Amino acid sequence: MTQAGANAGLRRKQRMAIEHAEHGKVVDLNTFGGTASTAVVKEKEFEAIRVYLGPGKKIPPHKVDGPITVHCLSGSCTFFVEDEPRSLAPGSWLFLEGGTMHALEAEEECAVLVTILFT
Repeated sequence: MTQAGANAGLRRKQRMAIEHAEHGKVVDLNTFGGTASTAVVKEKEFEAIRVYLGPGKKIPPHKVDGPITVHCLSGSCTFFVEDEPRSLAPGSWLFLEGGTMHALEAEEECAVLVTILFT
């Protein structure tokens, strides 16, 4: 087997080992995924991702086709809508229409739940 083939097999095993929410199962979003950004669930209609950022870390400006919601689970961060900053703290929630440029910057360790609706 080539090195590329072995690496592809390892990546498949790693993907299969990632925990995802199951139908009807309660998930603790405070600990789910630990210090990694993790897809909680991905379905045909939507994807929910627990995004973790360490202090000072950033997600650069980007956009997605469908609408999204962002719910701050822990810590504090700045969510940029276009170029306008929005402060997020635990319990904060926002909605964006599809195609809106956005970015994220953590002031301290933070976790947010991002839900992307596929249109």
